[in-house]
Amino acid sequence: MLEIVTTVVSIVATVLTVGLLFCGLPICLQIRKQGHVGDISGFPFITGILVSAFYLRYGLLKDDRVFIFMNSIAIVFMFSYAMFFLYYSKSKKNYLIQLSIVFLIVMSMEIWMQIKPDLQLLGIMATVLNLVNFGAPLAGLRVVLRDREVSTLPFALCSVQFLVLFMWCIYGVLCQDIFIVLPAASGMTLGAIQLSLFLVFPRSKEDLSPLEILAQWFTGRDILEMERKLKNDQGPYKI
Repeated sequence: MLEIVTTVVSIVATVLTVGLLFCGLPICLQIRKQGHVGDISGFPFITGILVSAFYLRYGLLKDDRVFIFMNSIAIVFMFSYAMFFLYYSKSKKNYLIQLSIVFLIVMSMEIWMQIKPDLQLLGIMATVLNLVNFGAPLAGLRVVLRDREVSTLPFALCSVQFLVLFMWCIYGVLCQDIFIVLPAASGMTLGAIQLSLFLVFPRSKEDLSPLEILAQWFTGRDILEMERKLKNDQGPYKI
């Protein structure tokens, strides 16, 4: 029974992850439309290659077919996105240097694992890299807290990411693998923080947040109207 549940969870997690990998396509279409990368960062593609390569080696060493399959697909996607970004990038030299560093790290890891295979050490390194990768959206949270609105956060993407990490966390628990559970749980925590912001802050400054709407429903008062009235009563002077 446990094996069946694990198989079902792994299939669902894999399908959702593949769907999530396609989220890079709109970014590529935007780059192609404007003819250059602009302010779009190609760093997530590089970290994606690095993390996927480490977890692919981890899957090979552990003989986990699910991880081998999933991370093989992830590497293909991330490498394709990185090459697309490189083609439209004006500073190709800097991006090539970053890709070369990733290649050297991956090759060094591979040589090390060939000489002295260590599943636990590889799991620790992959987990640390994944945690760093999950920390990238923190910059977006800073913008939300500064502007007090969630217009810069894609709700659908945040929700899907949370669901994907939730499935991988369950898979890690079923497999009793701490190196799958830890990064997935950490990513879920960050995802939960991101999703909670959609309750606290409005989509734009002209709107109400869900919590404000709920408070308005309970109190029967129009919060925006009260704020406008307060500003009008104060006039051009502030106390």
